[in-house]
Amino acid sequence: MSTERFTSALSAASFSTIAYLLAGCSTWLWYPLFGKYLIKDLMLNGEVLGAIMTLYNLSYAVSVLPAGRLSDRFGRKRIMTFGLILMGLSAIIMAYTRDPVILSVACLISGMGYGSFIVSITAYTIEKGGVKRAGVVYGMALSGGLLGDVIGSFVGGSVKELFGSNLLFLLSSMTSFLAIIPTILLKGGQGSTDSLGSSLGIKSLLAKDRDFRSLSIGLIFHAMGFNILFPFISVHASDLGLSDYGIGIVNSTWTLSMVFTTVFWGILTDKIGGKGILTWHLIASFASWIFYAYSWNFMVIIASAVFMGIVSAMDMPARRKILAEIANGRGVGAIIGSLDLITSIVSIPGPIIAGILYNYVKVLGIFWIGSLINLIGVLFLLKIRG
Repeated sequence: MSTERFTSALSAASFSTIAYLLAGCSTWLWYPLFGKYLIKDLMLNGEVLGAIMTLYNLSYAVSVLPAGRLSDRFGRKRIMTFGLILMGLSAIIMAYTRDPVILSVACLISGMGYGSFIVSITAYTIEKGGVKRAGVVYGMALSGGLLGDVIGSFVGGSVKELFGSNLLFLLSSMTSFLAIIPTILLKGGQGSTDSLGSSLGIKSLLAKDRDFRSLSIGLIFHAMGFNILFPFISVHASDLGLSDYGIGIVNSTWTLSMVFTTVFWGILTDKIGGKGILTWHLIASFASWIFYAYSWNFMVIIASAVFMGIVSAMDMPARRKILAEIANGRGVGAIIGSLDLITSIVSIPGPIIAGILYNYVKVLGIFWIGSLINLIGVLFLLKIRG
């Protein structure tokens, strides 16, 4: 990539990168520790954990399509701001309750806010990059978000261990509200009342667009597998004797590895296409998750976190590049929302299944089941044209 093109990409991603960083920090202050918080701190069982995480995923899923359409029509910035406000309010609720029902309501609000923010900022960066630069522009903005994840993971473990959960959730809330400032400063993203594609239907996309259909089915299996095992990443680390601070280091290592490699994968995706990168992402995900599940001490789990980060970084630039090509001038927000809705809805049973399985096969079995389900998606990604 030429210096001029890289500079142009950096300019296009500027304030969106800052907003993404703060939003990512807000969520990852608490989200990576949430499974352990529910099971170890609040002494809830696996089924309750699964139900609460499922509500979060459900709320995210049902919000992305309407948020995508609304951002096509009324502007990316408005929907991003709305999402950040919901994220901040939900974290305040989490700070002042330990009741599972109220926590579930807070997760519903948080999922809706995060879904609205993510689909809108994704559409914004893809539009700024265009089809030719979608991978690198989105990759640069995503790197900012991932850096926020790193900061959130590292700070979250320390804050929870030193000051408790209440302050952790309040810090998350303040960070969400702070992200509104760079969001307001974004250039463009005003939307259009006649945005072509803002009313695109999922059924129409699945029926008429073979590439969208193959991409959707492939990512359904990937998302389902990941959502089965993700709540137990922190549980496995805790079983190895890691403190909240230690778990924060593991999560920070994972996401920091993604920060350093996402732009590289974005550049490579723009050069060779999204299909190959995304297919190999699913294959490598199997290997990285199993490696993590068999880690036996702190140094090995850190090495596995680095591996998972490199592999995870392959995903989003590749899938967003494919979506930019599928959109081809139509409402990209609606198309992104459609894909995210499909993958999220179908993967929602993952945490519930994992919570039930936890009573029988424990953590290692959950990782194997999730990893194998993920591999099925490769068969469908191979059907995407060029």
